Amino acid sequence: MKPVFLRALLPFFILTRICGFAAEPEFHTGPAVQLTFPTETGKLYQPEVQVGDEWKNDGPSIPGTGETMRLLRPAGKYRITNPSKEWVLVWADEFDGDKIDFTKWEREENNYGGGNNERQAYRTDSKYSFVKDGNLNIAVYRDAHTTNDGKTQPYSSARLRTLNRGDWKFGRFEIRAKMPKGEGIWPAVWMLPTASKYGGWAAGGEIDIIESRGSAVHETTGALHFGGAWPRNVYLAHAYQFPGKDAAEDFHVYALEWNADEISWFVDGKKWKTRKKDEWFSETAKDNASAPYDQPFHLILNVAVDGRFFEKTDQKADRIPADLFPQTLLVDYVRVFQWAE
Repeated sequence: MKPVFLRALLPFFILTRICGFAAEPEFHTGPAVQLTFPTETGKLYQPEVQVGDEWKNDGPSIPGTGETMRLLRPAGKYRITNPSKEWVLVWADEFDGDKIDFTKWEREENNYGGGNNERQAYRTDSKYSFVKDGNLNIAVYRDAHTTNDGKTQPYSSARLRTLNRGDWKFGRFEIRAKMPKGEGIWPAVWMLPTASKYGGWAAGGEIDIIESRGSAVHETTGALHFGGAWPRNVYLAHAYQFPGKDAAEDFHVYALEWNADEISWFVDGKKWKTRKKDEWFSETAKDNASAPYDQPFHLILNVAVDGRFFEKTDQKADRIPADLFPQTLLVDYVRVFQWAE
C-alpha cells in the first residue's frame, strides 16, 4: 500500500478501512494524531508507524469488535493493516431459538453455597434458566429449596456450564450481557479447568471474566485464582469502572483473551487489564511458567446470592422488595474465537 502524505497544521488525521482492505490514508502532521477506523468482529488490525523508509508495528494487533476504533498516537505517519493471523469463530450460542441448547450447555444442580456462604440453590427447572426474546435468562427468585440432605437455601437460581460440550485451551471469549442490580445479587461468567492436571481448586486455576457485585453495578471485576489447592490458593482481582452508565442500564460486550503468556480483559472493545504469566504460578508445576493456564477450560454462567463476595459491603438480598424479583442476568450471545494462520 502506497501511503499518501498531506502536510498540514491540523493535529489529527482520519484513516478509514472499507470492506476488509486498507483504504488510502490521509496524514496530517501535528503534536498528536488520532486513528479512526471501522472494524469487523473476528479480524485483527495492526497499527503501523513509518520509521525512515520502513513501516513498523506500533504496539500489538487489535481484535475487531464490529465498532469504530479510535487510537491516539504521537505525531507521525501511520497506517492500519491486517496481520495474516486472525480470530476465527469456533463456538457460539446466539440464543435465537426458544429453548436452551443442551448440546452446548448443562444445567448444574447443587445446594452447598459454592464454598462462599452463598444463599442460593442452583436448580434445573426451566423457571430459573430459559431462552426468551433472543436472550438467555438466568433468574433468581426468593424460592426456598430443601435438598435430600435437609439443607435449605432461601433463594433459587441457575448455573450453566459447557463442560465436555465446549472446552478450550486459549482463545477469545466474548459475552454480550446485561446485569441485574439488586443488593446481594452476584452474576458471573467464569471458567474452570475441564480435567485439572495440577490438582484441586484452585491449583488447577480459575478465570473470572465477569463478576458484578449486586447494587454496585458501576463496575465489573475480573480475577485469576491459582497457586495451590485450597487453602493454599491465591488470587489476583481487579475492577473496571463504567464511564457514565452502569452495567444494568444496557447490554455491554465483555471479552477475555487468553494465551500462554498473558490474559487480558475487555469491556466494549476497550482492554482494561492484562495479567502476565510471571504473575501466576502452580505449586505442582513450578518449572512451567504458563501453568495452570495451559490446559482446556470450560465456561460457566450463573447468578449467586450474597456470600463472601459481599463481605466488605452492607448489601443483603433480603432487602430487595418482593416485587423486584426475579433478578435476571440477560445474555445476548456467547462467542469463542481461536487463532488461525
